[in-house]
Amino acid sequence: MKALIIDDEKHVREAIRLLVPWERFGIDTLLEAQDGMSATHLIRTERPEIIFTDMMMPNMDGTELLQWVAEHAPASKIIVISGHDDFSLVRHAVKYGGVDYILKPIDAEQLVGALTKAVNCWTTEEQERTRKLQMNIELNQLKPIYLEQYFSALINEPGSYPSLAETLRQELGITKSVTQARIAIARFDLTSPSIREKFVSGLDLLLFSLTNICNEFLKETELGFALRHRGQEHELLLLFWGEGEQAPQLLAAINDAIFLALKTRLHFGVGRAEAFPLSAASAYQQAKLALLRRNLLVHDSYCHLFDEAHSTSENTLLLFSEHEESIRFAVQSGSKEQIRRAFQPWFDKLDQSGYISLKQLFPWRQQYELAKTIWKSKSVQNRSNGQERPSEESVSLPVDENGSFDYELWKKMIYEEACDVSSQLSESDKERSVIDDIAKYIEQHPQEEITLQDISERFYLSREYISRKFKQETNGNLSDFIAEVRIKRAKELLANRQLKISQVAELVGFQDEKYFSRVFKKRTSCSPNDYRKQHYGENE
Repeated sequence: MKALIIDDEKHVREAIRLLVPWERFGIDTLLEAQDGMSATHLIRTERPEIIFTDMMMPNMDGTELLQWVAEHAPASKIIVISGHDDFSLVRHAVKYGGVDYILKPIDAEQLVGALTKAVNCWTTEEQERTRKLQMNIELNQLKPIYLEQYFSALINEPGSYPSLAETLRQELGITKSVTQARIAIARFDLTSPSIREKFVSGLDLLLFSLTNICNEFLKETELGFALRHRGQEHELLLLFWGEGEQAPQLLAAINDAIFLALKTRLHFGVGRAEAFPLSAASAYQQAKLALLRRNLLVHDSYCHLFDEAHSTSENTLLLFSEHEESIRFAVQSGSKEQIRRAFQPWFDKLDQSGYISLKQLFPWRQQYELAKTIWKSKSVQNRSNGQERPSEESVSLPVDENGSFDYELWKKMIYEEACDVSSQLSESDKERSVIDDIAKYIEQHPQEEITLQDISERFYLSREYISRKFKQETNGNLSDFIAEVRIKRAKELLANRQLKISQVAELVGFQDEKYFSRVFKKRTSCSPNDYRKQHYGENE
């Protein structure tokens, strides 16, 4: 803490310095001034918490200083030390926040008591100021979230919040009445690679930056408000109050500012002006459709109006499912050239259409992801329990540095994904072939004492890998399979009555007849002798 001693008499200032144990009060800086005028400069620059002042001084006396401090440093606590027992001076000190009025000559005990009172008062008020400041910070942090959640709920539940317009008007300091609004929307499906790299940890910082840029143009002029769409983390919403005639021009200016800050531009879909808040959901859907229906192959604008949205987009969906069978056969063939030829008719149709929109790309991607899941499935059950279709929010699209859709790169990515699946299937078939070879080897050598280590050395595979893959492919473990092969062969040998049970046991890899009988009975529920009698009759 800092304390300032103001008195035109040096010996008074020195007395105050000597009479107070400053460290006890946490005061580590002592300042001095010989009149009110020089004191104001120190108060401005040093902001002392405690001020000791005389009342009668040249240039600016105590009464003037008290008034000045009350206006310019109201948090400071003042202790008056005066040689004049004048009621008017005392009243003036009390009026302008003086904590105590001490008469000269100075009494040490009285001075320490006054300082104790002043420090306690300042500490209590500082704690309250800190609490209020923290509360204001938290409220300011929560306010955007509150408004975003409020507005997002309004879009999803039309008519549920009839008082929202008035709430927005009050919270945003809008002086005019809000009865209509026009909504614009930006999505982050198409953002430049540099932006994705810069904000790879998440969209929160990007959304924060963009809403701030937008609101610099909208809030100060009361033309609108920008916010994120809670629940749709890839969307930024802009509201334009009234008819919103200035929306296209404002969006162009906003995009210029975004480019200066982030070196990229955003595409905006803009709906019509609708009653607010009653028809906010309709205005939002219009803006979203304007953006989803825009032709990604045309790069002449970043502002897309609902009234100009592509009218035939709903009828020009070139479904991937129409070409899935031929592409699937090519993928299963393992030939990249066959895959390329299989994709070409679909790509040719897309080229000829001259129109591709986000509204088309989303179902295409969903169909393609589902197709890849089915291609990789190994049973009808796996197909029915396939992966979920990706949502619109999970679709990632290739773009250039200007944020424009890279059509050729997109086709290349689709083709390369199919090649990756083909490679996985080939590898899977190879692994399956190894397991089949192991199974055949065991079936051909039932009489040998085959261990997991023997198979590992013979097929140059780790024991762990063989054990895991064998169980995945056969739904059983290796030891059970070896035992089943031996018992199956034993059943066949029991048909030959010339062979004794001990000989049968030895021919299927058991050196101990009793152990063989126990294993046989465990797996067939009868002994080898009983099995021979039941299936091949009594001895003749």
